[in-house]
Amino acid sequence: MKDPIFTKEAVEKILAGQEEVGQKVDALFSLYNEDLNGLKLNRDDLKKEKETLELKVADLTAANAKGAEDFAQLQKQLEANSPDEIKKAYEQKQSELESSYKGVLAEKDTSIKTLTEQLATAQKNEHSLKCVQDFNKATAGFDIEPSSRDFLFNAIYGPDGGNFSERDLGNGLQLINKDGQTGEGAVRAFLNTDFGKKFLKNLSSGGGAGTNGNGNGKGPVVNPWKKETLNLTEQARLLRDDPELAKQMKAAAGA
Repeated sequence: MKDPIFTKEAVEKILAGQEEVGQKVDALFSLYNEDLNGLKLNRDDLKKEKETLELKVADLTAANAKGAEDFAQLQKQLEANSPDEIKKAYEQKQSELESSYKGVLAEKDTSIKTLTEQLATAQKNEHSLKCVQDFNKATAGFDIEPSSRDFLFNAIYGPDGGNFSERDLGNGLQLINKDGQTGEGAVRAFLNTDFGKKFLKNLSSGGGAGTNGNGNGKGPVVNPWKKETLNLTEQARLLRDDPELAKQMKAAAGA
C-alpha cells in the first residue's frame, strides 16, 4: 500500500511557510488530493482482491459438490461389490478432499478477515483526510498558532474526524456533525466561545480576541504538555487557573 504523504509534518511545514493564506490553502488541497487518490486506488485494489478470493471459494464449493457425487457413486459400488480396493480408494479420496476443503476454507476466512480490516482502515484514513481538508478550509480565515491546530481539530472534529459523517443534504455529500453543523459552522461556533477565543491571535484574524490562557493577550494557547512546547511553569499555571483547559490539553498531548 502507498504510504500517506498528507501528514502532520507536511501540513505544519506548509502552514509555517511565508506564503499568503490562499496559497497555503491551495497547497494543502493539492497535497490532500494527491494522497486521497492513492487511498482510493488502494481501496479499489483491496475490493478486487476480496472479490477474486470469493470467486475461488465458489469454485471450490462447486468442486466439493462434484466430489460428493463421486463419493455417492463409489458408495454404491462398495455396497454392490465390497472389494477392498474400492473401499480403500473411497476412504482415501474422501480424506484428501475433506482435508483440502477445510484448509482452503480456513485460508479464505483468514484472508477475508484481513482484507476487510485493510478496507476498513483505508476508508477510515480517507474519511480522516477529508475532515482534515474540511478543517483547513474552515480555519483558513483565522489566525491560529500551528501548534494549537491538532488540539482544535480533535476538539471540534474528534479523533480521526469521528464527530463528523458524510450526509447528502440535497446538494451533494457534506461533512456534518451530530448537531447538523458543517465544519465551517462548527469551527466558527467554537472559536466564538470564550474558550475558543483563546486560540486566536487577534480580533481581525477571525472574529474574536485571543489570549494565551491567562488573559494577558500575548498570543494563542500553546499546549505545554506537548513534547515540542513542554513548559512546566505554564502547566502549573493552567492547573491552577484553568483546570478544564489543562485537562483537555493533557488529553490532547497524551499525557
